[in-house]
Amino acid sequence: MHLSTSPETASSGDVKLSYTIYPDQQQIIDPQKKPLIFPHGLFGAKGNLHSVSKLLAADGRKVITYDARNHGDSQHSPKMDYVCMAEDLVRMLTDLNLSGPVVMGHSMGGKTAMTLSLTKPDKMAALIVADVTPSTSSGIEELKKYAEAMKQVKFTPGSNLPQARQQAQSQLSSVVTNRSVLQFLLTNLRQLDGGEVQWRNNLDAFLNNIKEIETFPAPINNQFQKPTLFVFGANSIHYREHDPAKIKTLFPKAEISVIKNAGHFVHADQPAEFVRVVKQFLQTVDSSSS
Repeated sequence: MHLSTSPETASSGDVKLSYTIYPDQQQIIDPQKKPLIFPHGLFGAKGNLHSVSKLLAADGRKVITYDARNHGDSQHSPKMDYVCMAEDLVRMLTDLNLSGPVVMGHSMGGKTAMTLSLTKPDKMAALIVADVTPSTSSGIEELKKYAEAMKQVKFTPGSNLPQARQQAQSQLSSVVTNRSVLQFLLTNLRQLDGGEVQWRNNLDAFLNNIKEIETFPAPINNQFQKPTLFVFGANSIHYREHDPAKIKTLFPKAEISVIKNAGHFVHADQPAEFVRVVKQFLQTVDSSSS
């Protein structure tokens, strides 16, 4: 396994993307199983997907997670929309010599995966979308407030990483009132070799491209005619607002699965059930292509 502490990178134009491969090198990869590439959501990183990726790779399937541009250990760029992030994904598939993988994206990563499926369907065998729809997303103003508040956080000079987290938590708590969301955002703090603590996100790129992140650039008259699975958390606003007819218009073969007692972070809220649902779908994809 390529550890995120010493990340491998793949070139994407002028943006290098950091990635992790599962399972580790002691496990045998089953060539009969389609590789799975797993892009994360806004403010996320490949490390957030570690536990669920290990479970998905436990039966010998190759799983690749990566940091999107302006996230985690990947390089920053002022440009950030779903077309360019789908191109990042294409270049990563080329660099890693991945032919016909299944692409499974959560939230922003789901929109990236859908964009790729509708523009270059030949690059993938199947699509899995975790708790997002092919439409304008709700709640983007709240995410914008988070990014603005994160930019305003002041760290005491000489603070170590635990101290900086406490300072950021104190300063953000009035804006980010959901404790689990706040803890999630705090995972984006890092300490540089010189000792300085900073956010690893390109917050300016988030704010300058917020409308592009909010919307979905569905190509006119395009459809993805391959196996597709949408997985929603039953308590998620995206599930409450989803439009099955619109999903079917773009993804005629789409199945929709809903996981109880789960919200937007469906893979983290109910990991065992999420993995069960995804593996069941992947078995069908593997058998149909063998």
